[in-house]
Amino acid sequence: MTVYEHTFPVSVLVLVLAAALIGGALTAWKFLPRRPLNAVLFALYVVVMLGMAWCLLLPGLKNAVTQLRKPRFIIALDTSQSMTLTPSKDTPSRWDTAQQALQQPWLKALTGECDVEIYPFSAEVGENLPLSKVPALKPDGTATRLRDALKQIADRSAGLNVAGLLLLTDGEDTREALDDWAGVPRPFPIYTLRPEPPGGWQQEPDLRVDAVTTSRRVTVGWKSEFKVKISGQGTRGAPVTVQVFENGELRGEMPTQIPDEGGERELTFEFDHPKTGIFTYKVVAPPLPGEKNKDDNEYAVNVEVVDARNRLLYLEGIPRWEYKFLRRTLLAEQQISPVIFFTGPDGAPHGGTPVGNVTADMTPQQLAFFKIIMLGNIDAKELGETRARNLVKFVEDGGSLILLGGTKAWTAGGLVQTALGKTLPVHSTDVKTVEGERPFPVKLSEAARAHPAFAGDAALWQSIPPVLSVFAGFTLSPGAEALVTAETSQGPQPVVVTQRFGQGKVTAILTDSLWRWQLGPEAGKTKPYDRFWKQMISWLLPREEAQDNLRLEVFSDRDQLFLGEPVELHARLGAENAPKADSVEVRIVLPDKREIPYRMSPQLVTLSSGKSFPGYGYSFSAEAPGLYRVVAVAKLKGQTFTSEPFGFFVKPYSPETVPRPARIEILQAISTASGGKFFESVDALNKGLSTLKLHATEEKSAEYRTLWREWPVVIGLMTMLAASWGMRKFRNMP
Repeated sequence: MTVYEHTFPVSVLVLVLAAALIGGALTAWKFLPRRPLNAVLFALYVVVMLGMAWCLLLPGLKNAVTQLRKPRFIIALDTSQSMTLTPSKDTPSRWDTAQQALQQPWLKALTGECDVEIYPFSAEVGENLPLSKVPALKPDGTATRLRDALKQIADRSAGLNVAGLLLLTDGEDTREALDDWAGVPRPFPIYTLRPEPPGGWQQEPDLRVDAVTTSRRVTVGWKSEFKVKISGQGTRGAPVTVQVFENGELRGEMPTQIPDEGGERELTFEFDHPKTGIFTYKVVAPPLPGEKNKDDNEYAVNVEVVDARNRLLYLEGIPRWEYKFLRRTLLAEQQISPVIFFTGPDGAPHGGTPVGNVTADMTPQQLAFFKIIMLGNIDAKELGETRARNLVKFVEDGGSLILLGGTKAWTAGGLVQTALGKTLPVHSTDVKTVEGERPFPVKLSEAARAHPAFAGDAALWQSIPPVLSVFAGFTLSPGAEALVTAETSQGPQPVVVTQRFGQGKVTAILTDSLWRWQLGPEAGKTKPYDRFWKQMISWLLPREEAQDNLRLEVFSDRDQLFLGEPVELHARLGAENAPKADSVEVRIVLPDKREIPYRMSPQLVTLSSGKSFPGYGYSFSAEAPGLYRVVAVAKLKGQTFTSEPFGFFVKPYSPETVPRPARIEILQAISTASGGKFFESVDALNKGLSTLKLHATEEKSAEYRTLWREWPVVIGLMTMLAASWGMRKFRNMP
């Protein structure tokens, strides 16, 4: 099909061409003698004019092409050492089973209908390999990051037509402490294979403490949960008593049973913390009779118990949805002690928590008792000018203020009209409640990506649940930062805004439906609402050891590892624009209580989320198993800054080399959650994948070829122009 890509009107071109031809004809008729050669010259003029007009139309040939794109089928092959395990010498290893699965006819059948990609993985995911190179692979990986591998492959295939993924592994993940990740939905079906026949393992007695999950920093007087994951086999049905020691003293014990053929159990302990300090908790699973490997029967963690001086006062109007969800979150937050009031039917404040002798008067004496004040949906009259002035002084002296707001707080007669208005990160004279038929999508601003309230997994904050309403019409105060914005019919509107005022901090929430973050599709697993409030409150809490912009933090890429594995220790001093420290060292307390200092070097620290920032680093390799305690110390202009302690546990073994049955329950959970299928044998896999229904996608494209920039057209025009010029000079014409 011929198309013309000119942008000017054709009528203009026709008029110009007609004028040129008429003008040429008139001049030729008047000034040229009636001779054949002059007729040829005029004909060349006409042809050149027509050719140039045709080129100005920018003609081309455009053909629509519809192509069928083959779907992709992915094979993820585990190359870790655990794939060499086998129940007996007469049974093929897991690696042999995986290789046998790749030699079946199903693979040739699929190759003709789709593009097959093969990714080997262990600690990292390798590049796509051709099938011919798979036999040369060796199962020699020292760790398995199964969860990370599935996520990386899904990210690489985002937006592509993937028919499915065949996962050839034993289900072991040496990094993950819990197994709940296996039941997460996937973007395409995952097919798994039993890597070894059921049973057949000789059940030598063995107990293992796989992981301990607990809060590493708790408030004195609070209770905390210890979740202990143990596994083993060869128990002969006898009960197993798991013990927990605090600084060498028995704090709790709990019996459980593990099947003789092998299995795992998760136990939950609950402990009080009546004193402040750093406490070492050791979990012990007593060895079974005849157990040979006793190095993995203990696990230790450090827990810091801090003073309960981080008190929060929450004053709400008439209870609403936000109050319901936020109250639950505040009561579960262990870094604060909340005192909550709400307005009852009689208009008076009532206690939403035990309040003791505390009232809602907010006198200077009472405010000195708290670190954070929260104001809900109350207006200027309910707050009162006296309490507003007291809150201004509270923030100026270093306290933090959170304004949840609402229809009464943000509209006419709201908090902006009180003395509190000068502390707010927003100001306006005309605020309207914007509500739509559909929820408003929200997203983080650039400032939020470096803010502690949204630290952690970057992917989690890329899909925040929407909100139902926004209070529009606000303007940011000088120095304020909008962390979250909503896309509304009136354009982007701020939702979460923060600023510093005096020595304190102020946060404003410009929606009354932030509780919707509890109800997103992934909220049950990612918990964005709880996480936002936990991290926001942590940022708002004043720091005693230094100003917030000069706080020293130390952390690592993991808190448990195996002997021989390096751990990357990182430190960060202050915020993004903080000055560079004169020196930073990390002091590591070894399991034998020796303390060794190491100098940290400046480097760009990159987190697993992809976020990078200037910091300090040191790569440490443990030479002995046990619990390690880490503290960073920085010196800047004569001042010394010390981080809060951090601990990691080094296991004496790698589960890659421990004889144990394959994690069949993990493979089944992955297949079920993704809509795939778990195959009991190689033959069943061959039959199932041979009949797999594949659907190619149509991809429409256009083939375009220009007609006016082709060399014959250009040469033709140049030749006619040259011939016309030569004839004119031959006749001594101008």
